[in-house]
Formats: sequence, C-alpha cells, structure tokens
Amino acid sequence: MSTTIQFLHASHGDCIFLRHEQEGKIFNLLIDGGPGETFGQLNGYAKPLRLLLEELKANGEVIDLAVITHVDDDHIGGVLAAMSYDDYLPSLVKEFWFNSYGLICSAIEQADDKKNEVAGVAGTETKTSITQGVTLEGKLRKLNWFDQAIHNELTPITRLGLEFTILSPSINSLRRLGKAWEREYPPANKKTAKAESDHKFPFSHFLTGDRFKPDRSIPNGSSIAFILKVGDLKLLLLADSYAGTVERKLKSLGYSPTNPLECSIVKISHHGSKGNTSQKLLSLIASKKYVISTDGSIFGHPDKRTIARIINAHQDNHVYFNYKSVLKGIMLPEDAAYSERLHVCQEKMVF
Repeated sequence: MSTTIQFLHASHGDCIFLRHEQEGKIFNLLIDGGPGETFGQLNGYAKPLRLLLEELKANGEVIDLAVITHVDDDHIGGVLAAMSYDDYLPSLVKEFWFNSYGLICSAIEQADDKKNEVAGVAGTETKTSITQGVTLEGKLRKLNWFDQAIHNELTPITRLGLEFTILSPSINSLRRLGKAWEREYPPANKKTAKAESDHKFPFSHFLTGDRFKPDRSIPNGSSIAFILKVGDLKLLLLADSYAGTVERKLKSLGYSPTNPLECSIVKISHHGSKGNTSQKLLSLIASKKYVISTDGSIFGHPDKRTIARIINAHQDNHVYFNYKSVLKGIMLPEDAAYSERLHVCQEKMVF
C-alpha cells in the first residue's frame, strides 16, 4: 500500500492530487483546480493541472473522485477551464463532489435546524464566486454528476477503503451560501481583494497578545473540509474552512487538547490566512506537518501570524510551503532560530 499527495503550483489557489495504491487498485483524488491559469499553457508548455490530466490520460487512468471545495475562483477556475474540453475532466472524472445551488436547497429542506440566519459578508468577491458556481452547476447538470450536498452532518463516506469524515460545511453555512446565491446572481464585476502583508515583522512579534479574529466570507464558510483516513494514515484537508466550524465538529467527534486528532499531514485553511487557523483549532490537532498552498501573489497570504501560531503550538510542528519564493519572502534575519522548522514541499509527499 502506498499513498502520495501533491500540492500543485496553483498560483494563489489550491490544487491537490492524491494517489492511493492498494492490492493492485488505484484511487486518484483531485481536490480543487486552482485559478483558470492552472490549466493553461505557458510558452507552449502545459501548466500543472493540464500536465497532470495529460499524464493520467497517457497512463489510461481516471480521477475516481474530484472534490470542488467551494465556489471561489482560486479553487474552481482551473476546473471550469478543464471542463471546457471533453477529453479532460468530463471524460476523466468518475464522481464529482460540489455543493451546487440545487443540492444546497435540498439539504436545507431536509434539515430540521430552524435557527435564525447567521449574518455574513457578501462582497464583490462572493458575487463573482457565485457566477463560477452557476457555470459549473450547468456543466455538471448535463453530465448527471449530482447526488447530494456534502456537509458535516453526514456519516463518514467510504470510497475504495478511503474514509472521508466531513468537518465542514455546516448546514447553516450552506444556508448562508444559498441565500447569497439567490441574492447575488447575476453578479457584479470582480475586484481584486487587497490585504497588507505582515511579513516585515519577525515571528517573535506574534507570540504575545495574539487575538484571533475569524473569517466571515460566505464562500469560505461553505468549504468542504474533511479528515481522510487511508489505512493507518489520517490527513486533515481544510480547504478555506472556518476554524470554528472545524473546531466544533472535532469536539463532537471526541477530540480535545488532551486527546487531539493525530494526523500525518494538515493542509492549512485558506492559504495560511490568520482568520482561518485559531489557537483553539491547533490545540485539537497533533501533527508534525502543516502545508500552506499559495504563491503569495495576492491577499497578503500566507499571514506570518498563522505560521507563528503553528510553530508556537508545539515544538515539533513543521510548516511546508509549495512555493520556495514564499518561504524566502517571510524569513528575516531575526527568524533564524525557526529556519529548521520551515520547509519547501517535495514534488510528491509519500506516506
């Protein structure tokens, strides 16, 4: 039995590929597709997602499951681009998980939860994301790739011996996205979000007086995040999920600071944004490998405060980046003591 995971170069987004081999059988899992350029070409050379799909085609393999965690462009854009060619995703994917508007409505109708709506932020970024979701929903509907909404009240889902325990989204988060979907379509034009980087400060600056302020983006709160159990391995793949949603679900599963979830790797939420990784969440996790996926080109990601929280949570915690330039960009001379705990991802991480 062998399992490999790749965090593809997907600019400021996520594109993750996991391959599991067991008893002569192969299970290929694709999580998100990065922005549209991840499937493009540069100077005649295929970009990472296109290259991956071409390799699968050449080897006569398929993608057994493709999970599109939520509707943000840096997760869905590459998928939309690859869906435009019949010989790529439409013919390669056997099963698709995506919380479309239709599935969200069904899940909300079935839920017994009658609590009041939770207020959320629906800015221009949300509006643009909704259009991406509408476009993908239309493409998937033609291919009959619809079953049920994915949320954290489902029992664990098993595929070829791989077990998915869904941590996010909650039904309430889906309800908020459904309301935004209705309210914001058709959307306004996209505006580039900006955030100031905190990389000019040394790690020591963040180790005292650190107050967590949670992300409130509606699309991020709807992210599909899960524990993936593969044999004795547990992988925690958090998409852009809310820390609070994941915390509550982990606690309901019996995890606590004295009984943390032990996992081989953690894909940190929202490209290392400080609003998605709390000290409370880190106290519920025991892992030596935390991965951040981004090239750091926009939004100020990753926040150095997030990295400081991770390395401060336990002396054995190590952080891995899928772009060498990001690691170089955050390190200051004053941070030399932490250099042995910060790394660049291998092309394929083998377990």
